Amino acid sequence: MNPLKQVAVMQNTNQRFLLEMIGFSGAEKNMLSSTFRLTSRREISYTEPTSDDQRADIYLVNADDAEALKSMQEHQPNKHSPAVVLGRQPVDVGWPFVKKPIQWMRLFEQLDEVMHNALLERSQREKNVDGMWDGQTFRRQMDKKVADTPVFVPPPLREPVLVVDDSATVRAFMRMKLAPFHFDVDYAENGEQAIDMAQAKAYTCIFLDIMMPGIDGYEVCKRIKGNEATKKTAVVMLTSKSGMFDKFRGNWSGCDAYLGKPVAENDLLATIAKFLPSARG
Repeated sequence: MNPLKQVAVMQNTNQRFLLEMIGFSGAEKNMLSSTFRLTSRREISYTEPTSDDQRADIYLVNADDAEALKSMQEHQPNKHSPAVVLGRQPVDVGWPFVKKPIQWMRLFEQLDEVMHNALLERSQREKNVDGMWDGQTFRRQMDKKVADTPVFVPPPLREPVLVVDDSATVRAFMRMKLAPFHFDVDYAENGEQAIDMAQAKAYTCIFLDIMMPGIDGYEVCKRIKGNEATKKTAVVMLTSKSGMFDKFRGNWSGCDAYLGKPVAENDLLATIAKFLPSARG
């Protein structure tokens, strides 16, 4: 197990680091921010500084923007407060590179690895100053009077989601991909069961297969969206059909989004980030 995760699991907490994004457009930053909010559900999470007084633990830099690379140098990332660069073409700036388009789990894992190394360096720094680091020595001038942000925060509430699919393979896939984010996940094998479960429990998101025995996903979605008690629940269609008529039927029934089968992990995480309250912030 990753040492960062091991510590967080042992203490039943979420280990949080402040991440500053450099050089991304407004749309890119919104997309990154919403998905990073998803990490609050992991043992290791990343959140943006909420004020100029907060010192970043790690920087994420847009390698496709020359001005961003210049700005990165002005921020002076170092082995105690490192950087990860993200772009379409590798750049030689001395920091780990993650290629676009973003593979979310790969990005999360790279950030985890870099922060683990940074914490090791910080622990050595503390030992090398007369046995106790004073919190000022070795710190950048711009950070010297800034207090560190507490690392550990309580874990978030487990939001309930429902996966409706008659395929055991799809249910197992969704279970595996949702598990790292600690959702309260229920499963239904047909539309009738899904409707009953949606009325009995307030789900924030329902992943709904279209082709199922009994009533199909379109009708299930229509009934969920037509019910006053469940109409605000986000419904995401899981479908191998991508024709205009199929999307029209989905939109007519009230679905909020589509995920194609086989479900791509990155699309799944981006969709969760879009619809779940904990990710919207």
